[in-house]
Amino acid sequence: MSSSKETAKTLIQSKSRSSIRTMFDEVAPTYDFLNHLLSLGIDNYWRAAASSRARKHLTGVREPKILDVATGTGDLAASMAKIPGAKVTGFDLSPEMLAIARKKYPGITFMEGYAEKLPFSDSSFSAVSAGFGVRNFENLEQGMREFHRVLKPGGCALIIEPMIPRNPVMKKLYLIYFKKVLPKIASLFSKSSFAYDYLPNSVEQFPQTEAFTAILKKAGFKQADYHPMTFETSILYVAVK
Repeated sequence: MSSSKETAKTLIQSKSRSSIRTMFDEVAPTYDFLNHLLSLGIDNYWRAAASSRARKHLTGVREPKILDVATGTGDLAASMAKIPGAKVTGFDLSPEMLAIARKKYPGITFMEGYAEKLPFSDSSFSAVSAGFGVRNFENLEQGMREFHRVLKPGGCALIIEPMIPRNPVMKKLYLIYFKKVLPKIASLFSKSSFAYDYLPNSVEQFPQTEAFTAILKKAGFKQADYHPMTFETSILYVAVK
């Protein structure tokens, strides 16, 4: 039988939609608990920072429509829904994650599907958000083109991802926690231990800072910036159509 690390490596190499969906279906029951535990609760701050920036960008927009892609159990969608007049749609490929999201936030519309083929018309949304999910896309560039397509002119995309600190000392400490400590803690609570071996490896392989803003600009965004958070352990990308 393949080890957890081997399974995670295979998943990173393939990034098949069905495999990613299966992984998130398996971790759904403990997803929220482990998110808060493993981030020491700071994940709530990161979502608040994204929704705060969205609120500023949407100043003057009446009843903005917001699409939260890779919504998971809906926490970022709920944070975006606090923006005055906002109508939020959450979108994810995992039915088990969406089932939890619908129970937690019955006032938000949640839909199942793939980010690379969003079932929405061109220029439908004032903002598109994604929290800790775009690195799992089967086709990252196609996903970003879809973000751009469904945004109205002047609309913004707000994307949160884990970040590997650039400071050598912080980077070393971060990777020890991320690769050695985090999977062991997660294995105590989750049956899908390979998911938490997949997590640090997927973060390492994801293009960060200028490498990702270049992908956003290639997708058509006229402006793309990044904002490191919490000692560069997380990063918020903001792109404008």
